[in-house]
Amino acid sequence: MISKPLAKTLNWRSALARSALACALAGAGLAQAATETVGQVSLLIGEAWVVHGDGSRQALKRGASIQVGDRIETSANGHVHVRFIDNGAVSVRPDSVLEVQAYRYAAQQPLLNEVRLKVEQGTSRSISGAATEVDKNRFRLNTPIAAIGVRGTDFIVQTDRTGMRATVSDGAIVVGALGAGCQANALGPCGGKDARLLSAEMGRLMVEVKPGDQMAHVVPAAGAALASAAYNAEERVAARTAAESAARVAGILAARPRDVDTAAAIGSDMNVVTALALASVDLPELNRAGDFNSQLVWGRYSIARDPNDKLSAPYSIASLGRHITVGDESIGLFRANDPANPSGQLPASLTTKVDFRLTRAAVTYEGNGVSEAATVNGARLSLDFANRTFATALALSSPAGGKTEFRMAGDVRSDGTFAVQDSTQKIAGAVSLDAKEAGYMFERGVVGGLFKGRTLWGR
Repeated sequence: MISKPLAKTLNWRSALARSALACALAGAGLAQAATETVGQVSLLIGEAWVVHGDGSRQALKRGASIQVGDRIETSANGHVHVRFIDNGAVSVRPDSVLEVQAYRYAAQQPLLNEVRLKVEQGTSRSISGAATEVDKNRFRLNTPIAAIGVRGTDFIVQTDRTGMRATVSDGAIVVGALGAGCQANALGPCGGKDARLLSAEMGRLMVEVKPGDQMAHVVPAAGAALASAAYNAEERVAARTAAESAARVAGILAARPRDVDTAAAIGSDMNVVTALALASVDLPELNRAGDFNSQLVWGRYSIARDPNDKLSAPYSIASLGRHITVGDESIGLFRANDPANPSGQLPASLTTKVDFRLTRAAVTYEGNGVSEAATVNGARLSLDFANRTFATALALSSPAGGKTEFRMAGDVRSDGTFAVQDSTQKIAGAVSLDAKEAGYMFERGVVGGLFKGRTLWGR
């Protein structure tokens, strides 16, 4: 038995500890008021609403702020994407309700981060962001009867009166039925023998919890809402509709490659690029996820990546706070907006010559029925801002395609975009408005096949 004086001491110490934690949270900028913006609507199709913590309800618009305590409600034709302050994202599909119960993020104190979401009904997709990179136990998504913790980053959950079902696109999740051993107000995955882990590597399976279940069950995936092909098709249509509209505004057609086969003026440019010495690539893994804090991000119009692409992000993430520069029917290069430069033109005062360093690349070889990942063995990109020209070279190889070099040069437009083509190759790219980053997509034809890919460069 604990004596009364000791109990008082423990209670005092407990209160002091709670007070110290509250001060730490406030000092870290984590004691978030309900009115603090934690996310923004990046894509809106159809009708949707937000119900704030005070009970007020208003129609959602693209760019609308999302706060802690907000409930997002979609109509039968509504589809909403939200991007959060840590680059996490959720997609709320038609006839669904999602509540943001907590969202705390401080990059310097990751163990104090907290992400708590609730899907009350319908279907939602969640991609966790930087808030849970260090400690994935800082994330929880609840439904009325089950809790989901993450061991990865990307999953889909559906809940209705018949139960809860979840599938994984990337990484892994842990699902437990809510009850005495799995509380809704906890963080992280529920433990114990009744919880179940599901990873993307397990194939077309889902975790299911039905009303009254005390444990989760891993079963074959079923239902159109969780079928990846159908889901990707819907996401692709929604994203491409928005992307095409953005492209028309941005004038993407103006970046169609210039044919240089008969252009005498290109001779000097090609002399420059032919003379470029290829620097060896010293990064072991170029094909990796992009940095969402960068000025340039590749955004794809489908949710699922191509097999050889780890670089691109979903359109809903890449396009938030960015505008499209160049692209094709499947992907675009999105550049950060600059409120101080609304015209989107390179500064006239920029007159330096810069050699860029390759930071990321996703390259594929296709030919004779083969589609395989290719390797970049050497790279060079030089931009002369005084003369508004560029020159670039890549050393490429793959088992089926062998070795080749991609070399191109040409003009850089006043808006920082460039595009050139000849009989065997083409390039289209852009420079960030601060001239510190660049990126381009390219194709290089060889006998029997084609090398194609996307790159990102930094100083």
